[in-house]
Amino acid sequence: MRTRPGGSTPLSIPAFRRVWAGVTVSAAGDAAGWVALVALALGPAHASLPLLAACYTMPVAVGGLTAGWALDRFGRARMMTADNLARGAVFASVPLTALVVPPGAAQVYLVAVVYGLLMMVTLAGFPSLIPSLVPAAQLGQANALEGASYGLASLTGAALGGLVVATVGPVPVLAFDAASYLVLAVILASTRGLQPRARHDGPQLTGTRGTGLAAVVRLALSNPVLRATTIMFAVFNIGEGALLVLLPHRAIGLGLGAGGYGYLVATITGGELAAAAFLAHRPWRAPLLPSIIMAQLIAALAVLALLTISLAATLLGLVVLGACSAPMTAWAQTLRMRLVPEQAHGRMFAMLRTVMQATPPLGAGLAAATMRLGGAATVWAVVAAMGLPALLFAPRLLTASYGEDASAGCPHSDFRAAS
Repeated sequence: MRTRPGGSTPLSIPAFRRVWAGVTVSAAGDAAGWVALVALALGPAHASLPLLAACYTMPVAVGGLTAGWALDRFGRARMMTADNLARGAVFASVPLTALVVPPGAAQVYLVAVVYGLLMMVTLAGFPSLIPSLVPAAQLGQANALEGASYGLASLTGAALGGLVVATVGPVPVLAFDAASYLVLAVILASTRGLQPRARHDGPQLTGTRGTGLAAVVRLALSNPVLRATTIMFAVFNIGEGALLVLLPHRAIGLGLGAGGYGYLVATITGGELAAAAFLAHRPWRAPLLPSIIMAQLIAALAVLALLTISLAATLLGLVVLGACSAPMTAWAQTLRMRLVPEQAHGRMFAMLRTVMQATPPLGAGLAAATMRLGGAATVWAVVAAMGLPALLFAPRLLTASYGEDASAGCPHSDFRAAS
């Protein structure tokens, strides 16, 4: 039996509140730690920034799929605790080394590789834990809070990291990052009720051998809702990757100066946090599939504000973009929790989030190609990436009888709805 809420939001549940706070602190450490690694690479370590970025991101493709299997096989809380202890130790090695000699490029690369290999354990582990921490009626609110956690952490962690790096250097920031991992590890190890229990009120996993990834892949491909939303989000993230290249140029065009890109990103994050805070406070009553499609279309239309030369219109468009992207992520995650057996959540969320991590670089390449044709061409490319998938899938998803039923459209024999 799940813990019953003592109030109107998941934060009133002690176990969820503690894990959520720990994840937020750890994610803030990650954001600050990346700023510090970049500063270290450009400074005393004399490391290559492109190689550092590759070490930081490319191992996710390998570690992500392994993480999902480990989460389901050995337990989400146990694996998340081990992950945070391991990454904390690796990041702590930098300030410890700095007590004797300046950290070198090889150590910086190694820290980045370990981060990339292990990051998906907690990134997929937290949503995998949510159904065991909150009642079904609060899944949407809990998923909105999960999104707000990473948005808040990215905003504050990067800003504080930059401030500390500029004043006292990168090494203390990496010490803070190591400590943030320890905070989450202690919370996970000391919080009861984190292990998922067998459920008999949702989809059950049957007919599969062991805890392999194959059954989860088959479900994602055969279930119309999972397949459509995965494609929609993966292509949407191509548009977001293109924005990473477009927005710095847009900031210069608006006369915002060298720090303008940061202002524009903060505007998007502000919209995300505002929408996530709203959803966390009040349950969303509308059907989720139509809500996701509408939010994705509005987000695509909001990008058209980048065609204007008005700073006010640009900021408004970016706020709307953020305010749409955060809710649709929370809604899609809630649908996945209903559609996927709880014992397979680790594999499913790790696989999906690994796929999502892979598509933004495609968008960056798309922007690099279309920028040669002018900024307007890139804007229209982003709009197409964000809006066309929703338009293409809307007729089938909205007219079919999938509704909000967790068992709907799930033809594969490895999965069935419990009667």
